[in-house]
Amino acid sequence: MLDQNTFMETIREVTEIMKASEETLSREQILSYFDSMDLNENQKNMIFEYLMKPQDEAAEEEKAEASVQSREEDEKFPESQVLRMYMEELQGLNVYEGEELEDLYEDLLDGDRGCIEKIADSWMGRILKMAKKLDIDEADFSDLIQEGNVGLIMKIEEICGCGHRMDVDKVLCEAVETSMKAYVQELSGEDDVENAMVGKATLVNEARKYLMETNGQEPSVQELSAYTRMSTGELRDILNMIQKAEDKMKR
Repeated sequence: MLDQNTFMETIREVTEIMKASEETLSREQILSYFDSMDLNENQKNMIFEYLMKPQDEAAEEEKAEASVQSREEDEKFPESQVLRMYMEELQGLNVYEGEELEDLYEDLLDGDRGCIEKIADSWMGRILKMAKKLDIDEADFSDLIQEGNVGLIMKIEEICGCGHRMDVDKVLCEAVETSMKAYVQELSGEDDVENAMVGKATLVNEARKYLMETNGQEPSVQELSAYTRMSTGELRDILNMIQKAEDKMKR
């Protein structure tokens, strides 16, 4: 006779195993956990259908979610000629994934330049997805993709033949992200703001040194303000930044 408690416990265990498994378990693998039970063919079919149903529903939910996300991303550039051309180019490429791509990464580290183009082609779709996630106008979208491709190729060339074992996929992803974000920052003027702040800090530091040599003591914020024509509030912020930098250098 089938022990109900044992049966239900096995169901729960197999469910957890299926959730943790990276690959979908076959019918034979699933039913092997019930070998010690005296089950007829009808019972086996019911168990298999019951255990597979949650996975199928989850897969459909993920598929639907991905579809919605893709539509939202495509709506961002609905009339983009650049996007259409890029998609057309993608359709004619041989794209490598999974173990095949990992094998190409290994060849790259060993110095095989013949795999560079294959890797670059396989990354074009990913670069497009990464570009869509960034906040940028359609007019600059083509250049953003180009920046991502340039960052990718430069990193591929850099690690080709290096011989060091590394997570190539992660390294390439970081290179693409860095190139794209640098371009976005350039467009938004963040680099200009940062450079302006560095310039002000240099000016304040030089003024501070000059007044110390002239007066023989640390200048006050008011004295620096009179010399640099900067507000005392802004000066305090810059002096704090300089102090933090000096403290960091002493460590």
